[in-house]
Amino acid sequence: MLRQRSLIVAIFVGLFLSSCAEKEFDTNDPKKSFGMAKEPFDDGHYEEAIKKLGEFKARFPYSQFSTEAELLIADSQFNLERFQEAAAAYDTFVKLHPKHPRCDYALYRIAESYWEDSPEAPSREQEYTEKAVAQWQEVIQKFPKTEFATKANGMIIKGRRRLAESIQFVARFYCKQQIWHSCAYRYTMLLDRYADQKDLSQEALEKAALALDHVAAAKEKDPSSDKNLYHRSMTAEQIRQKAANFRRLLKG
Repeated sequence: MLRQRSLIVAIFVGLFLSSCAEKEFDTNDPKKSFGMAKEPFDDGHYEEAIKKLGEFKARFPYSQFSTEAELLIADSQFNLERFQEAAAAYDTFVKLHPKHPRCDYALYRIAESYWEDSPEAPSREQEYTEKAVAQWQEVIQKFPKTEFATKANGMIIKGRRRLAESIQFVARFYCKQQIWHSCAYRYTMLLDRYADQKDLSQEALEKAALALDHVAAAKEKDPSSDKNLYHRSMTAEQIRQKAANFRRLLKG
């Protein structure tokens, strides 16, 4: 029974290998050759697809199918979850073919690649989230009437929420450590950049006002203290006035 199973496995492996055997491109037929290069991608064999599509591009650099091969290589990298490589490949495609009808797709995929590489936890660095949001904004700016602009709008909402929560996390840390100037700075940043996140505003206003009270007290005690940082150019009275403004907003 074991030998029979081994034989069956050997047969299937042989069939698979024969189906994947090297096929020579027809130098006189770019369309047919592109179809051959695209087969691994259609079958989900993305490593092989990158290789074959790269060979096709090298063999037929001026073919109308060459640009499609470039996009499929980027898609293969994305499907392999190599998101930095995918973003770079999509970006190269857009730069080389700015008038191509699928530039909207490529731009969207750059942002999607960044998004896939960005952490969900607000405690983590959100550099790639920022890049994703900026890229989606570019999609909307350049292709406002496409389906990808609609998708980008939805993803920007998610991205901005993540970025706002990240600033909130850092602000809470500084407040807990009683590093009041940084606490005030971060909560003020949250209010300035993400005023649309209404449910985060109450905490930001309250904590920023509290932190500014401490900053003003430190300013009065030592006007030249480096701890004032962001508020170094303000007098203690101006800092307290800013805290009072936040409390007015908090009330109504």
